Amino acid sequence: MSGGVVDIPDVLLAGMWRGIDWAAYENTLSMHQRNIAFAAMRWDVEEVTRMQKRLVRSFEAKALAVRHVSSHASQPGIDRVKWKTDVEKMRAVHSITSKRYKASPMRSIFIMPDGRDKERNVQIPTFYDRAMQTLYAYALDPVSEATADKKSFAFRKGRAAHDAHVYIIKALNVPNPPRYVLKADVKACYATIGHDWLLRNIPICPRVLSEFLKCGHVYAGELFPADDWGISIGSSISPILANMTLDGAQHAIHEGLHGGSRDFDYSDGDLLRFADDMLITARTMESAERIMAILADFLRVRGLVLNEEKTYIVDVDSRGFDFLSRRYCRIGGVVFGTPSETAITKMENKLRDVITPYEGSQKKLIDKLNRMFIGWAHYHRIADAEPAFRRIDNVSQALLLELCERLKPNMPRMKIIDRYFYKETDGGYSYSMSNKRDERVYRLASTILVRHQPMNMRKNPYIHVDYFEERAEAREIASVTGKYKIIWRRQRGRCFYCGRTILVDEEKSVVPVDPAGNLKSHRNLVYVHEYCARGEVEYYRSDADISCRFDFYELLMKMAAGGHNTFKGGNRGDKFKPLAEYFRRRCEAVFTLTFAEIEMITGRQLCGSASLYNSYWQQRGEKNISHCWHSNNYEIKSIDINKGYIVFKRVGEIAGSIVDVPEVFLHGRVPHNAKAELDNAFAYVRKKYGL
Repeated sequence: MSGGVVDIPDVLLAGMWRGIDWAAYENTLSMHQRNIAFAAMRWDVEEVTRMQKRLVRSFEAKALAVRHVSSHASQPGIDRVKWKTDVEKMRAVHSITSKRYKASPMRSIFIMPDGRDKERNVQIPTFYDRAMQTLYAYALDPVSEATADKKSFAFRKGRAAHDAHVYIIKALNVPNPPRYVLKADVKACYATIGHDWLLRNIPICPRVLSEFLKCGHVYAGELFPADDWGISIGSSISPILANMTLDGAQHAIHEGLHGGSRDFDYSDGDLLRFADDMLITARTMESAERIMAILADFLRVRGLVLNEEKTYIVDVDSRGFDFLSRRYCRIGGVVFGTPSETAITKMENKLRDVITPYEGSQKKLIDKLNRMFIGWAHYHRIADAEPAFRRIDNVSQALLLELCERLKPNMPRMKIIDRYFYKETDGGYSYSMSNKRDERVYRLASTILVRHQPMNMRKNPYIHVDYFEERAEAREIASVTGKYKIIWRRQRGRCFYCGRTILVDEEKSVVPVDPAGNLKSHRNLVYVHEYCARGEVEYYRSDADISCRFDFYELLMKMAAGGHNTFKGGNRGDKFKPLAEYFRRRCEAVFTLTFAEIEMITGRQLCGSASLYNSYWQQRGEKNISHCWHSNNYEIKSIDINKGYIVFKRVGEIAGSIVDVPEVFLHGRVPHNAKAELDNAFAYVRKKYGL
């Protein structure tokens, strides 16, 4: 009797998808990937192959691949199929298999990336092919991480351009530093990688990899067969294939320069790579030229060539070079990294495109500029960026002033500056809302420059999981992303300990409110300043005595003399203090309070006479409840004992409102910058209202 395919009802499929324990599935995938990474580090090819087969056949990895593909708002392939419903996703999980797998042609589109002056051809696989590529990327990436060049930073877990910056500075600031750098670029890397080399050297199933490479693409309804070279830009496995193609360049350079010698001069031929952009240090010009020849031979085997227009040798002491939007040059024996002129000019042009033609609301313009500035500041604040930050600030202020003059042609310039620009403590100006000064454009010059702590290159993300999780969590905390965005919004950007605003670029930590509670739940976590978390105290040089507000010996004597009632709140007149404060803050001519509301304000129940006799509310004297409103220019208009409410009316006029000044501003000391900001704020209010 032959078997058949079981047709599972849709309702069961939907329930299966919704019932998946994703955390358990991720743990299973991590276990498989860790085993593959260990085998790859031992160069155990047979074990790697066996563990990869186990991974790509596991139900958990297939489900995670489908979730990954369907969770992105990406375009469909040539079949126009997208997995949207739980049923479609679960059917996809059951259908994924490498048996008799045949990849569909990709859909080819042309896009214009931001900041580029030419179109890029992006090839989009179908959702099914995308899930297959993601599944095999799960199996291939642990091998890539175990065998990769140490100083390769693009498209790798836990690595970023900030790490590359730190290691560039380190490579050029060593004792007896190398003088020359070969800056190399691979010409059209993705489009020219040879398929034969990939099929011979990439350790995954050759038949499946061949399907990924040889499927061809469709453009304008016409099918174009695949060539013998090139990989898709839109594929999830392509960055791994590109990195593995270029891995081994460091070994080839050292072997070519130093041969079998054990006394390597690591600074002569030290390679750092970000995708297909490379930097190789060299002692002499002859050594740099030899490195270029070695690198050309290394690439030729893989079907690649150097881009002659972007490949050159530079003297670090006399000229410097640009890399990852930064300029590196050695001055006085010290290497400096600053935002490159190209990056600065691009930012200035972007500001002109946004500000000059703008005609929308002021608030939206401020928010848009702040997103641009904060992102730019976060990328460059690890470099020597202060002059560039001030330059960008000057350009933005000039453009914003021009915008204001265009929109307000009849308003004098000084009045425009007074209304739309807030003067900072350092003398600079920030474009701001005229009626809400804290809504203003972020000034790059106020950015705190920080020293980036680079990742440990000996760590493997599939083996040293805790190390990378801690670094990822630290990045999320610093950049306020993921679950920490909820915490930040809940606190409105203020420190839970001291209550002051946490600046965007200020060092901050997340601590639990209840150490015995769930330490990972965002409900139990709060943002604090880093120095508040460490319990640090700032001291100001002053001759003034800093003493405690209370004399504890005197307080203990009063408690002993006052007996039990002292612990309940002191003399009887104090119990109505919250109600007196409530009337002090009111400014309406007439308003009503119920008995229940009065009890809530005072925090205690009214006595029985309050609901029986009108005379209770009419008694005079400082210890009686009536003193709360009489002392604040209010009297009783009417009382309804049965319904339990009182109507109060104001006696005489109250000129203006009462300002509550915090104790610290009356008796304490504040930082110098805070004093300057307060002086500016008071001067502004006095001038505006003629006080």
